[in-house]
Amino acid sequence: MPDYYPADYAQLVDASRREDELLLYSNTPQTALQPLFDGFTRRYPWISRVRATNFSSSAVFQRYYSERATGGSPVDLLLSISPTDWADYAQRGIALDYESVELSRLPDFAEILPCVFVLSTDPNVVLYNRKTLAASQHPKGLRSMADLCEAHPSRYRGKIGIYDTTNPFGYSSNSTYTTDAPGGWSHLRRLLPFCRPENSSGSLTEKVISGEYDAAVHVGGTVAIPIAERSGGLLGWTFYEEGTVAVPRALSIVETAPHPNAARLFLDYVLSAAGQQDAVSGGLGPYRPGTEGAGGIEPYQGLIRRLGKNRVFLAPYKGVADNAHAAYVRRWNSARK
Repeated sequence: MPDYYPADYAQLVDASRREDELLLYSNTPQTALQPLFDGFTRRYPWISRVRATNFSSSAVFQRYYSERATGGSPVDLLLSISPTDWADYAQRGIALDYESVELSRLPDFAEILPCVFVLSTDPNVVLYNRKTLAASQHPKGLRSMADLCEAHPSRYRGKIGIYDTTNPFGYSSNSTYTTDAPGGWSHLRRLLPFCRPENSSGSLTEKVISGEYDAAVHVGGTVAIPIAERSGGLLGWTFYEEGTVAVPRALSIVETAPHPNAARLFLDYVLSAAGQQDAVSGGLGPYRPGTEGAGGIEPYQGLIRRLGKNRVFLAPYKGVADNAHAAYVRRWNSARK
């Protein structure tokens, strides 16, 4: 154990020896989680069965709420990249009360809500097809893409994908960009008439690969960057020159966890120096100082150095009233017409 762990941490480790598995309800790709699972089971080999679902970001929570209401759930931790859903979860007061021993080594936002801990800060990117767009047309952000589309409206109408703002992740991405990026709403309003909405980074990526879309915006970097880097030059990607949104991906131990000691060890591991480096291997964007990037994946501190502090916008974890969300969706949809 690291030398800053308390002496009684050994009691937690011993208690976990009676728990040989963990289950996460997650919306994170298995390929992204596998390096974390492998590193964790190497450290604690008796916890040999670590599994994760592949739900949508909101289904992670709804599944647990439903099971909890009917008398029991097999899940130990929730893992999702849905800020508004996390805000609702925190208000319910149903997380296991645990303070990670790693918090003192992490930025202030590590415990972003009570008993809700940030695993990664994954940046959004623009993904584009290098075969359908000439080099001079490669985007540098939403502003440059809007310029291109307005110069050739018939060519690009319906050829740009975007994350739908009715989706929790899409709402956080869109609203953080329009709130924090200088001229953000103006750039987005100009681009929206050329866009078609989608509900996952996977579908956005697939349609850029096929050429159905020339480009897609607000694509999760966790999905897009590794695929682009392995595409043999077919795909390109970029952060936004006017400012890039980074959306925190968080996890929490539920108070009904059937394997609470193993869950505590897992939480501490993913926040540790080793765990955050494992996150890079899976394509997640770590935020622990000292973590090294690789394959296009930048730690949060690397994004700050690369883009500048004023051009990295961390999506907030806060609830949104139904009427406020509906008003934003109406404004967004009106701009698409």
